[in-house]
Amino acid sequence: MKKFAYIIFLLFFLISQKMSAEKLITPKLLTDAEKIHGKYAKKRFQTIDKKLLKKLKKEKPLKQLNFVNYWYNSIKYKSDQKIYGKSDYWATLYEFVGRGMGDCEDYTIAKYYTLKELGFDINRMKFAYVVYKNRRGKNISHMVLAYFKVANPKSKDDILILDNTNKKILPASKRTNIVKVIKMINGDTGAKSKKWKKLVKDMKRKKL
Repeated sequence: MKKFAYIIFLLFFLISQKMSAEKLITPKLLTDAEKIHGKYAKKRFQTIDKKLLKKLKKEKPLKQLNFVNYWYNSIKYKSDQKIYGKSDYWATLYEFVGRGMGDCEDYTIAKYYTLKELGFDINRMKFAYVVYKNRRGKNISHMVLAYFKVANPKSKDDILILDNTNKKILPASKRTNIVKVIKMINGDTGAKSKKWKKLVKDMKRKKL
């Protein structure tokens, strides 16, 4: 009887550990983040857990989208070259938030995984490579997160753009400074590129 009870306890413990590991923010992550990046990194992750995930859980989708977009846009922009010494690097949400800086891909990745944790349909979120015209009139290669308001959008009005260069979420029809959409990546639901496979692997192990 004691042996049976021990087995049940062990199974319950293992299941609970697995569930904890699958959460975006875990106690272990907070400890590791503080050790590697300092106390402010830990506070940023605590804010994500409390204000973006728990507090927003029961809010309407539009409010969730706006808050997530606005919060991540408050993180400092810095190029991959300056942070990682590479021209093009996809950082995990944990690397981005831990360091408190990143480029357009990093904002996109962080928003995607946070919204996914909030229950957004991953089929409606796309990593969009675009060209946009900055304030000086120069065309810049860029990435944004595109959210489809409906499963099969019929117009640009049905596509919302979450962009680190704009604190407001606007439909694609009102983003006249986006002059070209190069391609959209389907993320979890599409073919996996080398970068995407590495990102998924690094996210699972919560790479800081």
